[in-house]
Amino acid sequence: MLRLCAAVTAACTVGSFAVAADSVVLGHGVSNEFLSHITCPATMLCTDALYVWVIDADRMIVGPRVAGRVRAIFLQHTDATSTFVKSVELFVLRPLKDASLRKSYGADYSLVSLSPRYPEGRYCLSVKPGDVGLDVPASSVVVDADSGQFCFPAAALASNNRWGVP
Repeated sequence: MLRLCAAVTAACTVGSFAVAADSVVLGHGVSNEFLSHITCPATMLCTDALYVWVIDADRMIVGPRVAGRVRAIFLQHTDATSTFVKSVELFVLRPLKDASLRKSYGADYSLVSLSPRYPEGRYCLSVKPGDVGLDVPASSVVVDADSGQFCFPAAALASNNRWGVP
């Protein structure tokens, strides 16, 4: 089990080495369900668990093509409300390379980051937009003081549509 948890942690960790494998898509969340607790060493306090998100990927922004309904694992503290799940539009997906992980989780991706469209017409990610292949001018990115998230205007995604999908 510890090996499995280490593999999941590695799959969910963002690193610049994996930019080419990440896909950024617009769509909407369908559901969010508890999958399993993370096994932690006795010396650590673990507040996260694995959840499975079901996502409808409607429009590719950058990265390898992802379309239709997909399942992705995500480390989070607690269940997401149905209202929040349905409000999420922007998803950063990373393929799970290990076939045994894909089979045991029933998911093909890990969810690196996600964002609803905020009332100000912006998205906020837990990772720098450039680290996941988004070409957003540095002058357009603002780090939210409360959350530490990287926020940018939704309109900035228009220049990132490399697939020609409206």
